Amino acid sequence: MEINKWEFPDELLYDTQNQWIAVEGSKIRFGLTPYGIEVTGEVLYLSLPELGTIVEQNSGCGSLESGKWVGRVYAPVSGKVTAVNTAVVKQPRQINENPYGNWMLEIEIEDKVQLAKLMSVNDLAIWLAEELKKDA
Repeated sequence: MEINKWEFPDELLYDTQNQWIAVEGSKIRFGLTPYGIEVTGEVLYLSLPELGTIVEQNSGCGSLESGKWVGRVYAPVSGKVTAVNTAVVKQPRQINENPYGNWMLEIEIEDKVQLAKLMSVNDLAIWLAEELKKDA
């Protein structure tokens, strides 16, 4: 679905931290949406937790820096980190060029009920419209 000038794939879920979430069985992979990149600016630095780290939904699990912003990466679900995209940690600018092709973390989902707290693309469209009104 295209919302304003950004593309958001229908098959993904989204959170209010401007992240996309791909569900793959009992695991998720997630990254930054194109809108998230526009809000934060070009990603220059990324720090993520190590394999095996236990993360909590909506809690910080890394940091991201751009030319105009420094902030946290938030876990979209609780669980155990089962993969870290080391290529994107070494070269975080890849996120700017291909946000949906460059995931950050893979997490084994602790409780699939948490997925219900994430947004479908239709929910995202409503939420994003409200966010854009705030910025206008």
